[in-house]
Amino acid sequence: MSKGATLFLALLMLCTFPIWIGLFAGGFGIIIGLFGALFGVVAGVFGAIVGIIGALFEGIFGGIFGWSHDWNIFSWPHFHIGRFEIVVIIIIIALVLNRRKSVKDKNAND
Repeated sequence: MSKGATLFLALLMLCTFPIWIGLFAGGFGIIIGLFGALFGVVAGVFGAIVGIIGALFEGIFGGIFGWSHDWNIFSWPHFHIGRFEIVVIIIIIALVLNRRKSVKDKNAND
């Protein structure tokens, strides 16, 4: 290689060196960004699954106990009587009234 060609290549590399650094850094940034996006998608899918499970539990406990989404770990929920409690209260009242009636009938027969 001649001295002029070597000098031209050295000058060309010197002038374009920042461009090559920028291209390699940009490519590295794109690759890291794609990995970050992949982790974000995986975390988003995991969060959606946990949210669905949480919504199911909220629906179950909201229907049974009357709890809603307005409580958190730091305060006990405001208790509202739900359908389950109403059924249990009706059954207890029916059993107590039936017991009183059978005790009254037993005492009347004695």
